[in-house]
Amino acid sequence: MVELTLAHWLYLAFMIAVIVAMFLRKDTPLICLLGSLLIGWAVTKSFIGALQSVFNAIVVAGIELFGIVVVISLMVALSKQMEKSGAAAVLIRTLGKPIKGPRSAFWFVGIITAILALFIWPTPSVALIGSLLVLVAVSAGLSPVGAGVAIAMFAYGVSLTTDFVIQGAPTLTAKAAGISVGEVMSAMVPLIIAYAVVTIPLAYFWTMKANKNYDPRKDVELFGESVMKAKSEEFSTFAKAEAAIVSLAFLINIVLMLALKLRGGDATALLGGTAAVLLFVFTLLQYKTEGLETGVGFLRDGFMFGVKIFAPVFIIAAMFYMGSGAAKQIFGDAGRPLLFDLANALADRVPLNKFAVAPMQAVVGAITGLDGSGFSGLPLMGTLAGGLAPIANVKTPFLAALGQLTAVNCGGGTIVPWALIAVAAVCKTKPEEIARRNFLPVILGYVAATIVAMFLM
Repeated sequence: MVELTLAHWLYLAFMIAVIVAMFLRKDTPLICLLGSLLIGWAVTKSFIGALQSVFNAIVVAGIELFGIVVVISLMVALSKQMEKSGAAAVLIRTLGKPIKGPRSAFWFVGIITAILALFIWPTPSVALIGSLLVLVAVSAGLSPVGAGVAIAMFAYGVSLTTDFVIQGAPTLTAKAAGISVGEVMSAMVPLIIAYAVVTIPLAYFWTMKANKNYDPRKDVELFGESVMKAKSEEFSTFAKAEAAIVSLAFLINIVLMLALKLRGGDATALLGGTAAVLLFVFTLLQYKTEGLETGVGFLRDGFMFGVKIFAPVFIIAAMFYMGSGAAKQIFGDAGRPLLFDLANALADRVPLNKFAVAPMQAVVGAITGLDGSGFSGLPLMGTLAGGLAPIANVKTPFLAALGQLTAVNCGGGTIVPWALIAVAAVCKTKPEEIARRNFLPVILGYVAATIVAMFLM
């Protein structure tokens, strides 16, 4: 049985405090900063060590998240240049043809990002598609938060959670559970259907209710005049050519990702490099002798935006990293995976029958997802399923799939703000706002999936 220390209880208390603050519409970085200090003090038994651990945790969080910061910043810099040239408005008009208003925008943005996320994982697809489709959605009358909800629910909530194409998640789960990948994927099908049937319609209904009085003109400063001009303006030959070449370049990126099996960070790096080169070329073509100075301005705008969006997230993520697998990097040998200890302690105290084991597996999965990874808890979820299923006389694949669903769905990017930073960045809104909108539909989806799992076990 796991022995819980003061550090564990502090971690749990501040985790709850962060969730409560989110519901009260309060910012959480300062709460996390205090939590980091007290948790660090409890772990190191030294105030000096606590101060050092706060800094170390922020650095670790920054290192883990910096790749996303860079690719988003480069994409924003490119979009700033395309805004000035008129290419952004060309793309909005072209891509927006199937979209007739905010309702169709929600489904269009969600489904397109979900399809792409199946093949290259959500973060690269969000960086690629989000920078274009969010502009289209906003120009059609869907609020930035509404677009963020659609992307999170489809790309992360369904595509990453199931991971049926790349199969990274079910492979980790299956290996730890001692069963085949196919068994986990088969068991996931009815669970994800139950989840999606409840969650996505609720998210759509509440998003449309909140979106009723949204006017794109209020966000012109964030997204540029393109959101208003695309429907009427005639465009220059340069704008049309740039729009076509940028689209073709990113289409080639997708083909290369599929052909070379580039995933995750490798796919993100390809997108970021492509965006940087396109920015360089079209800035020089558009501004000629003034291109070098103007290009620096676009880069500065892009990175200022990236740092502005991500700075609070570094502080929030830092506290949660203190209890994850990164604890050793922060505390050295004194570091412990507090989050997983808490999950194991819960598992140790639950009676073993399907009506108790299934909800426990769902809760533990969601808890492991609070570190913002989603995948880090999968070995634990597979191990729990493999160990508890025979004792509770339930089917291992369904128990394993349920744990994967809540772990990846929660930590991968639906209700954990520090996992929603890529979505929030392309939507130019706060990750807490998207997480708050998603919370109730997602939790009800977990309940639906858990009930279905209990019947099928």
